[in-house]
Amino acid sequence: MGTPIDRKEKINELKRSNANNYIAEVFFEELQFILKEDLLDSLMIICHGMNPRVQSKDILSTSLRYFSTSNSYKEIVAMHLARNSMYHQLPELLFHPLVISTPGMSNKEIVEAIRINKKREKELISFFIPFDTAFFKERVKIIDRDLNFFSNPAMRENLNHLVETMLGIPLDISNHQKYKLFLFLCHSDEYTENLTAIERIFSVVLDLEIRLRYIPHVITVSQYSPINEGILGENLGLNGAVECEGDDLEATIVFGQPDNSDDYNRQSRIDTIVTKILSFFILSFREIHIKYLILGHTDCILGENRLGYDMNL
Repeated sequence: MGTPIDRKEKINELKRSNANNYIAEVFFEELQFILKEDLLDSLMIICHGMNPRVQSKDILSTSLRYFSTSNSYKEIVAMHLARNSMYHQLPELLFHPLVISTPGMSNKEIVEAIRINKKREKELISFFIPFDTAFFKERVKIIDRDLNFFSNPAMRENLNHLVETMLGIPLDISNHQKYKLFLFLCHSDEYTENLTAIERIFSVVLDLEIRLRYIPHVITVSQYSPINEGILGENLGLNGAVECEGDDLEATIVFGQPDNSDDYNRQSRIDTIVTKILSFFILSFREIHIKYLILGHTDCILGENRLGYDMNL
C-alpha cells in the first residue's frame, strides 16, 4: 500500500501524465491500479459545475484529505470534477431566491447578499457530495466492467455465458478454449473455406494438428428407377457411381506416438468437437470425414499396443 507520502507522490505523478486528460472514471481506475488499492470506500467526489465555456478537462484536481476518527484518522481521496452536481441539476428556486437584491439596498448590502448566497451554494454542494460520490461509484463499476471484461474473473463468467450463447451449440471444451474460438469466429469471413487458416485454428484452440483437404463426394446408391418404371432423362439413366460437383472435406487428426493410446480413448469426443468446429467455417452441404494418423514407430509391446492403431502384423 505504501505510506501516505508515497501515495501522494504517485497521485501527483499520475496527475502530470496523460491520464489526467481521461474522464474521471478511467482516471480513478488508473489510480487504483497504480496504488494497488481499492479506493471506492475512501473516495470523495466534489463537483464544481460546468462553466459556460466547458472545461477541457474532466478532472480539475485530485488530492488526499484526512479526517479524524475516535482512535486515528481516515485518509480520503478527493477528486474535484468539472461536472454538474445534483445541486446544479435541481431548480435554483429550491435553494436560492430568484432575485438577491431588492430596491433600496445599498451596494454594501448587495455585496453581502451575494456573499451569503455564494456561501449557501458551497454548503449545498457539500451537502450533495455523498450523493454525487455514490453515483460516481456506480459509474466506476460500469466502466470497470467494460475495461476489464476480458480479465476480471467475475466478468469472465459473464463472457463465458455470452460465448456459449453466441456459439449456439454445446462444445465439450474448456472455457478458455471457447473464448479463443470466439475470437476466431469474430473474423469468420477470413477463415471460411480457408483450409490452411482453419488448420491453424485447431492448433491454437485445441492444440491439435489437423490436416484438411477436399475429396470428391461420390454417390454409390443408384438414383434411377427400374426400366419398366422410369422415364428416360428424368429418373432413368446409366447405372454406377455418381460424382457430385460439391466436394466433401477430409479431416486427418495427427497424433504423436506417446499420446496415441490416450487420444483414442477419447476418439468419439474428439470426432464430435472437430465436426462441430468445422461446421462454423465449412459450407453446410459438405460431408466431413474424420481420419487418424499416428506418427512414430509401431513397435509391438504386449498389453500396451492396439492392433491396427499402433501395432501392425
